[in-house]
This record gives sequence, C-alpha cells and structure tokens, in this order.
Amino acid sequence: AVVSTQSAHYGRGVNDPATGKKVEDFWKPSQKLLGDMKFLQSLKDYDKDNVPVAFVKKIRATYIPNPEFVPEKIRQASNAAEGLCKWVRAIEAYDRVAKVVAPKKAALAIAESKFAEAQKSLNAKRAMLKEVQDKLQSLRDKFEENTKKKKVPTATLR
Repeated sequence: AVVSTQSAHYGRGVNDPATGKKVEDFWKPSQKLLGDMKFLQSLKDYDKDNVPVAFVKKIRATYIPNPEFVPEKIRQASNAAEGLCKWVRAIEAYDRVAKVVAPKKAALAIAESKFAEAQKSLNAKRAMLKEVQDKLQSLRDKFEENTKKKKVPTATLR
C-alpha cells in the first residue's frame, strides 16, 4: 500500500509541522487505500510476474535494507502492517527468484518441445520397425511352411 501510494504521489511531499520542510508523508493516501474493501483481494490478485521495475527498485533501495522494515518490528505497530510488510518482502523475493527461474523455464520449454518432437519421431520409427518385424515374421512363417512341404521323407530316398 505504502509502496504504491509512494509511487503514485512521489515528489509531492507535505510540510512537516515540526520543521516546516517538505517531507514525503504517505499516511493519508495509505489510509484511503487500506480502507478500500477490495484492497485485500487486490493484493491476492496482484500480478506478481509484472511488478514495475521502479517499484522493485524502490522496495530494494528503501525498504529491504531498512532494519525497521521487518515483520517482527512492524507487528508492534499493527498486525495489518505486519501482513503488508510480509507481502512486500514476499513480492521482492518472488521478483528476485523469478529473474533467475525465468530463463530456466524458457530453456525447459524449449527442451520439452524438442523432446516431444523426438518422441514423435521415435514412435514413428517404432511403428516402422514393427511393420518390418511383422513382415519378417510372415516371411519366416512362409519359409518354414514351404520347407516342411518340400521335405522328402528320408526312408523314400534309400
């Protein structure tokens, strides 16, 4: 929530009452987002395979190295915030792993395609072999039959 509201409102800071300087405060937009009844479903349905590079960079630069952005510490503030922290960390981990796995998945798909072609060719060759073996057996059977017909009893030759 905070990551997406930060991205949506990036560069639009608010005045800090204590210092008068602009600070990036995303609490109000985040509250609005958290109040959305479809928010939880949107997290479940999030297209984790197409996380914008800018979001991942922001997460990796700002949140992951932050020692305060760990579920155990966030839980002290709120259980919901802990869940979001875990979700953000999971999305970052998924993105990191997906970048390693994606080329392997592509290579696997190519290998499976080549294997399927080889299996198809092998099955065709097996069918041809079976045909030849059947023909050979038929010829052997005919040969044996003809050999039996032509055998002359040894008693009649003397």
